[in-house]
This record gives sequence, C-alpha cells and structure tokens, in this order.
Amino acid sequence: MRTIGLVSCLLAGCLRHTLPPYGRMPTSNVSAHPQQDSTEEEREPLSPSDYQLSRTPIVKLEVQPTAATESVSQKLADDPREKQRQKPAEPEEMPIPSAEELSPKLLDDSPQPRKEAPASSLSRPEAPSVQILRSLLDHRPEEEINEQLQSYDPITRETMLVLLTLLSQLQQNGGVERMSPRDLAACTDRLSSLTTSLRGRAQLILERMCFCRSIKNFGDYAALPPEQVFFQPGEVAHIYVQLRNLSSRRLRDNYVTVLKVRSEIYDENSRDKPPITWTSPPHEDVSASPRQDYYINFRFRVPPCPAGLYTMRIFVEDWTDAPPEAKEVPESRIAQRTLDFRVGGAIARPSRARIAEAAPRP
Repeated sequence: MRTIGLVSCLLAGCLRHTLPPYGRMPTSNVSAHPQQDSTEEEREPLSPSDYQLSRTPIVKLEVQPTAATESVSQKLADDPREKQRQKPAEPEEMPIPSAEELSPKLLDDSPQPRKEAPASSLSRPEAPSVQILRSLLDHRPEEEINEQLQSYDPITRETMLVLLTLLSQLQQNGGVERMSPRDLAACTDRLSSLTTSLRGRAQLILERMCFCRSIKNFGDYAALPPEQVFFQPGEVAHIYVQLRNLSSRRLRDNYVTVLKVRSEIYDENSRDKPPITWTSPPHEDVSASPRQDYYINFRFRVPPCPAGLYTMRIFVEDWTDAPPEAKEVPESRIAQRTLDFRVGGAIARPSRARIAEAAPRP
C-alpha cells in the first residue's frame, strides 16, 4: 500500500510540470459547436484537477472594436487583393461553338437545292385571266378557252380574248420588233374592232370647239382670234365642234350615227335673265364604216340682243343607241363646252375665266 501511494504522488507531480496552468491555457479562434456552447454555459464550472484532463475548458473572448482595428479593417476592405479574394467565383462560361460546328453547310458556296413550298402555303389561286393566258401560251383547244370565259358577260369575253390573244402573240414572237408587218396589221385590225365596240360605252368627248371664219372639212377650218370674236345682231356665226367616242349602229351595209345639238346663250350683264335656247332636230350621219371621230359645222344667227358680253354653252347628245321611246340619254352620252363672245363691236376683252362664270352650271 505504501508503494502504491508513492507512485501516485510521483505521477501527479510529473503531470503538473508537463501541462500549463489552468489560467494560462491557449485560446483558439475556432469556436466550439453551438450545441456544446449552450450546454457548457448551463452546467456548473468545474474546478481544474490533475485527474480531469480530458475536458478542455471553453474560453470566450469578446474583442471591442477600436480605432486601430477599424483602420486596419478599412485598409483590408480597400485592398484590391482582398476584394479579389472575397469576390465570389464566377461560373465558368461555356465555350461558344464555331459556325463550322453549328452548321457546316452554311459555309458551303455550292448552291443549295430550293425547297418547294407546300400547296397550303399558297396565298390564293391564279386569277382567271392568268389561267386563260396560260392556256393560250400552251395552245390549248379553243373550246377549253371559251369554257374559261363563260363566267363573263359577252363584251368582257370579247375584250379579254382579244387582249390576251395579242399578249400571247407578243410573248411567243419575242416582241413588236420581231413581228412581221402582216402580223402587226392583224393585231391593229383586232384592236380597231375592239375599240369600235367600246366607244359607245365610253364618255362622249367634245374635243374641240371654236368660232371660225370658215369651215371646210374635218380639221380644216380658220379659227377667229379671241379679239375678233364679236358679232352684230342678225349676223350668222360659225362654230367648229369636234367629237370623239361616237356610237355607230349597223344599218344594212352602212353605219349610222344620230346626234342632237342644243345651245344656251347667257347674258353676262343680266345673269338672272333666262338664257336664249336653241335645239336642232336629230341629225343622222350615214357612213360606210363606224365613225371614229366627227365634226359639226354649227351655225346660228345672233339674236337681236343688247350689246355686251355673252356666253354660249353647246350640248351634243348621242342618240344612236337610244330606244325609240326614250326621252333622254345617259350622262355619258352628253358632251358640253362653253364659248364667250360679244355683241355690238370689239372691246377690250376680260379674262376667259370671268366670262365663263357668267354661265351657270345646268
């Protein structure tokens, strides 16, 4: 027993010289686990003992910030190396594939085959006129072409057939310069016939009208200059009237055109006074071919009216296609124009616009 006690005392002494005292134990900047902190704070502190060496006491140090530490912290914060160290690492960018890797065919200079558009992508079907022209270019049978024209009225069928036929001939012959004079003559004949059939539907145009000293024929007349257009009461005045887009009706072996002329004379000095009117009976013009243009030698005797400025308005009406019981013709078959003149001698003439204003619109 005495030996065991001696060994125990020697062992305790050796341990005291080997381990540091309890009050000067080294501190660590690594904090213990949170759960262990809360457990250790709740327990009663244990006094150190030579025999309790397995448990390391926990020592917490609270450092109060000072001016020196704040200055050091600020320098560390401003240090670019510190910023670079604290900056979170950016994710690694994926490499961008090259154009060759994405689509090697894009760099190929060889022409690529064109993909045909599906039938459903077509916006709309071809117009009937395009289909007819395609049939003419392909020399389809005449019955098939006439069948494609059945949805149109007769005059439209004739117009489309003539125009599309001429267009196909120009395409096949390589243009007008390569067509023979005989083929061009056939084309002009067809166009002339088409124009004749359409003239009666177009607007009648009074192309030219003027006072004349003499009138010999179509386009052959001597017009009076504006300063000489004055007449005395009872004097006969001649007016050249040229028309375009006349109608012609077949009458046995000839063609007939029926026209009616009506005139109105307005007094510029008395605009409220009713105009002087004069109407000619219907005039029938017979010719061997349809009239393409026409002229009228309109003569009238100046009425006994006071000296002054007057305005004459002339109406030409085309009654060729009017039915026998008709009382009037369509507006497209009426053409009109005005002329100004003076009765009683020559004077300085005002502007034409001022004289034309004297004639009110019908």
